[in-house]
Amino acid sequence: MHSEKKGRAPAEVAKASDDVPSDSIESVEIETIPRVWPRIFKPTIVCGAFISCALLVGFASVTASFLPFDFLHAKARELSKTGQIPFFTLDFYQKMRLRLQVLGVASIIVAALTFIFRGRVRQFLAGLATDAVRLVAAIASEWNAIPAPDLIALALLVLLAAFLRLPLLSQPMRGDEAFTVLRYASNPLYVALSLYTEPNNHLFHTLLVHFTYVLFGYRPWALRLPAFIAGLLLVPATYAAARSLYRTEGAVLAAGMTACSSMLIEFSTNARGYTIVCLLFMMLIPLAAYMIRERGWTACFLFSILASIGLYTIPIMLYPLGGIALWLLLCAPAGDAAPNSGGTVSRLFVAGLLTATLTTVLYSPVFAVFGPGPVFSNRWVKSLRYHQFIRELPPSLASTWREWNRDLPLFLTIALVAGFGISLIWRRGCDKFRSPLPLALALWIFLLLSIQRVVPFERVWMFALPLYFVASTAGLALLAAPLLKSLRIRHGMLLLAGAASLFAAWHFRRSEWIYSTNEGRGMEATATYLKPRLAKGDSVVVSPLADAPLEFYFRQQQIPITYFNAPVLHNLFVVVSEVAEDTLSKVFAERNMDPPKLPDRPVAQFDSALVYEVPATE
Repeated sequence: MHSEKKGRAPAEVAKASDDVPSDSIESVEIETIPRVWPRIFKPTIVCGAFISCALLVGFASVTASFLPFDFLHAKARELSKTGQIPFFTLDFYQKMRLRLQVLGVASIIVAALTFIFRGRVRQFLAGLATDAVRLVAAIASEWNAIPAPDLIALALLVLLAAFLRLPLLSQPMRGDEAFTVLRYASNPLYVALSLYTEPNNHLFHTLLVHFTYVLFGYRPWALRLPAFIAGLLLVPATYAAARSLYRTEGAVLAAGMTACSSMLIEFSTNARGYTIVCLLFMMLIPLAAYMIRERGWTACFLFSILASIGLYTIPIMLYPLGGIALWLLLCAPAGDAAPNSGGTVSRLFVAGLLTATLTTVLYSPVFAVFGPGPVFSNRWVKSLRYHQFIRELPPSLASTWREWNRDLPLFLTIALVAGFGISLIWRRGCDKFRSPLPLALALWIFLLLSIQRVVPFERVWMFALPLYFVASTAGLALLAAPLLKSLRIRHGMLLLAGAASLFAAWHFRRSEWIYSTNEGRGMEATATYLKPRLAKGDSVVVSPLADAPLEFYFRQQQIPITYFNAPVLHNLFVVVSEVAEDTLSKVFAERNMDPPKLPDRPVAQFDSALVYEVPATE
């Protein structure tokens, strides 16, 4: 969060004392910041509200544990899309009862302890309110230090990001996002936030999508709004992270690369939680930089809140969060902490405890219903044998690298690689800290993967892509800025950032990669075609990779999904997706069905979806 005081910095910022670093918040006249927050924030009310909520959760959990099995089983079947809930057995019910009772008693104990120590809790909250003034002063100082041309450029880059993403908001629904909406977000919240049968349920994202679903229904553009907004906010967040880490003028260029990245554009228009994780990671970086240089607990508290939301969105937030934590630990002995900053390590320890507590509270509905197993040990995160892990990891990382550079011009890819190397080799010239964050992140990921022995999907590493842009553009700016100044080109780095962003955007617009890989292509038209033709006794069969998009459009058009894989009494319709590389025989094999006499040609084709009909007489 600390940057050189230039641009529109106020006069107060320049009045730094001689014994305090020039970029210290101690140099800010915090008396100029309106002290509205301490008057609004009432520790007694906050403490009372927390106790009331804890008691409410406690008694509600204990009460729910006494609901009879038959009642809950009937309710679950009613809420199920198919009427089938094989996991809800009597044994599952007994374990859920016990977990609910443990959760309820624990909540009541927390409420009681908070009431007993309410004096100390109020004192701590009052300290937070006072310390918040210092943090607001830091934010105001940083905002005033941003040059006006940078703000204009940043606004234009956000518009460019929206221009590149808006056409894809209404593209056909993909498999994973359709599954997320159908199985989780479209259900009542008490189901959506406690049902964790698959890691597709990115809980915080599911919460946001639920509200857009309630407001707009099965409209793809609406269901993608949370990911879309996070993708747009990622552009200024990347700029802020760059200014907090590096001294060079590469922040606008980093924001431009984020705006035009094909991978980030794809997941900004995909109803999943990955762009939210990227955004939270970028937001944590300035807070961590502040925690290194300044004392106080407000930043620590905000750090824990953002980290908990990230973990609540997807547990993979552990990768970027652990990288930042390791970076904080390395910065303290390296001498990056200012003399007046107090114990960085102690604040990090408290932040870790608070993050663990808040995350446990957020996941408590899942833990109460399913236990911790689905979160920590599902079929996608099982450990491999070491030889298998070592064999499969390099190809996965190579594929990730290709995804990062997808649709980027070759010269930009080479320039970014060179810039990244420069930022590490000559880090004293551009890095504000002796310990570089990218190396700390890489070290943490290496250690964690060595323990887990898992090979994550390529999209898991997307959170590191904006940081890669930040480091790369910082290195490029270290070389380019002096050259541009020697040529007396006014706002040279801004012009370079604009040109590179526009060229990357033009290169992306020429590509059809995102649409061409969408397995939902043609499914809306297929549903429209089948709607008047389906009758009682008919069945619709589709491969597992493409069934969620088709089911989504069935629900959108209010076609009963009982036709899916139903016993064939009349006509059989088989939907084959060319994107999923399906064939008729493959669809039947994946559904464990004996294929009838197969037709020679489809009766209809919509984009990449082919519809075959097998009449009952055959």
